[in-house]
Amino acid sequence: MIEALLVVFTNPIEGRDDDFNDWYTHVHTRDALGYRGSIAQQRFRLSDEQVQEFPGGRFFAKYLALYEVYDARRFVQEHIDNALTPRMVIEDSIDISRMDDFHYYPLHYRDKAPRTFQTGSVVVEQIKSKPGHEAQFRDWYNDHYLPARFREEGIITGALLAYDPHGQLVEFSPEHDHVGIWRLSDDRARSLWRAHDLEECPHIDRTALAVTCWDILTDRLTEDAIHHPTSAALAGEERARARIQAAGTEMKDRGEHLKH
Repeated sequence: MIEALLVVFTNPIEGRDDDFNDWYTHVHTRDALGYRGSIAQQRFRLSDEQVQEFPGGRFFAKYLALYEVYDARRFVQEHIDNALTPRMVIEDSIDISRMDDFHYYPLHYRDKAPRTFQTGSVVVEQIKSKPGHEAQFRDWYNDHYLPARFREEGIITGALLAYDPHGQLVEFSPEHDHVGIWRLSDDRARSLWRAHDLEECPHIDRTALAVTCWDILTDRLTEDAIHHPTSAALAGEERARARIQAAGTEMKDRGEHLKH
């Protein structure tokens, strides 16, 4: 059973999507899942079809990763101990100017098609409860909103998770103290969120609400698959690491040339 879900929103440096995805999928994911504390991970790309408008016309992140974690504190400590070493290579294709990278802890979960939870696209609800209204919001979501939404066709799973300071990589708190994660069997179910049912809740900050739709980018990868990789997975990882190393060598040589 998972203890937490690590929700990670990221962006590549402008024009370097291919390098970023090559590194994240074939190197970073495999590095991270090799650490103690994790179970599985899956990556998504921001869908062209959205149900909410955002400032500037687009949500701030292009990519989403969901890590299933059974020991959040251990998983974070492994990151701290290994970041920027050969055990966790960080390529310069990632835009570090803004990343949301927080563990959220399950409060409520429903599944109408067990063992198919990794096959559908995802809708993510980022929710900020009003000060002093956290308990009322959770009651409303668990007793009213989630059961009603879950009965709709095209939905596989629904979950409400809450932020807690335990086992976090950074010392500051996220803007949103809750997330709803919905997996769909049919992308047409995204239209259910156009009604903005969440905005009816009197216990949330409507100005902070963010509802986004995500398409599958990679299959769900388990910790076991990291420790017992296929030949194709090994080949992909070796190729990606060689590319990153070659790019680093080229940059170093260019720097030496400029000195002279």
